[in-house]
Amino acid sequence: MSILIVTLITALRAACIALIAVGVGVCGVRYLRALRTSTASVLVWLLLLVLLMPAMTMSSFGALSKTATIGRFSELHYSMFVLMRMAPLAMLFVWLFPPSLSTESLRSFELMSPLPWLHRLRWRIAGYMQEFRSLFCVMFLLVFQEFDLAACWNARSWTITLFDAQAGGLALGESLKMMIWPLAIEGVILALLLTRGSVTSRQVSRDLSTSDRGAMGEPMAVTLIVLTFGFFSFLGPMRLLSAGVKGLPIALENFALTREVTNSMILALVSSISAWLLACWAEGNRVRVMTLALPGLLGSLVLSLILLAVFQVPPLHLLRGSPLPVLLALILMLMPCALFVRHILSRATQSEAAHLALLSGARSVRWQLTKRPALWGGALLFLQAYGDFTANSLLAPPALTSAFSRIFNLMHYGQTSVLSAMLLITLTVPLMALLLTTFISRIYATRRDQ
Repeated sequence: MSILIVTLITALRAACIALIAVGVGVCGVRYLRALRTSTASVLVWLLLLVLLMPAMTMSSFGALSKTATIGRFSELHYSMFVLMRMAPLAMLFVWLFPPSLSTESLRSFELMSPLPWLHRLRWRIAGYMQEFRSLFCVMFLLVFQEFDLAACWNARSWTITLFDAQAGGLALGESLKMMIWPLAIEGVILALLLTRGSVTSRQVSRDLSTSDRGAMGEPMAVTLIVLTFGFFSFLGPMRLLSAGVKGLPIALENFALTREVTNSMILALVSSISAWLLACWAEGNRVRVMTLALPGLLGSLVLSLILLAVFQVPPLHLLRGSPLPVLLALILMLMPCALFVRHILSRATQSEAAHLALLSGARSVRWQLTKRPALWGGALLFLQAYGDFTANSLLAPPALTSAFSRIFNLMHYGQTSVLSAMLLITLTVPLMALLLTTFISRIYATRRDQ
């Protein structure tokens, strides 16, 4: 199958998933706001866990695709898994940037207008179009560039075709030629995204009128969201945990990924700190923001291949065997997320509570309002860089092989309890490091107030 056909199939699938994700995001935020605060908080944490879960934890479902029953619907199952990962992100965007068409104005228009249903539908679409065009473009890019789950499921995707060709020994020039069609589609979507212009940030109100609460029964909303996300996103990790516990004693006796885990930790730490500092430098400057965000929006595979070609040009070819190419790829890959997190945190630090905490000198309060969110934002970048597979596989020198690259290569020989235990340890190490860092920082902030 040619790269053009595979690209068109991937684009069609991405468009469908992006549309459904936007719809789920709009409906999900409306239902979450209609729930009690405690119930909504639990569901928000559930959605964040789904969003942050590494794709490798779902790889156990790839083995199921070998059976005759699921093998016929492997594309459908892969699409559902991608949707489960994109829907929480769409809900986050809708929550932070709600549409200008409020529920009250929509209801008033429906009550007052004698127009037929088609005109009301056109009015509703026009009210949502400006805000959700950008959201659709972002969702489309993320789904179109998806690689990790496609590799685990062996789905038809241009990312898999291009990566297999490059890893199989195809000349870099030919790989770049194969990249023309996907890059053209990404260019069109990026053009639509950039023509949207800057969106004026505004305070998001979470207060709803009593008429909006109970728009959907709370038990029904909780049941649907928990069952859907729980089944498709946590059954795989539970299988990983059960298999990993069985092979944990053998894996601990001779853990073969110590060097790879250390490499991943170092690369993730350096790249996340660098991306965070660049986001702080670019904050408030539109030209800097667009310049730093654009390479990361192309996707890790396209970005890695471009850097691979750049570092073969003299005199940059002298740095090809150094950590610089993979570090640069990770930093550019993290920039869209880093800029988004910095934008959200800057709005939080400008609140009255944060200003009063700064004037009072209460370090524990400042920790809760500003420092802890900043630490968690940096942790998000760290985990994203730690779980990268594409850039590390294409650009990292042999001495800096990452843990997930090694695990993915070992998965080709079959899934065993020892391999599941190695993956479990690889996932646990950064989480323990982040928890320890949070605990030490909290104690330090509390003791300075005493």
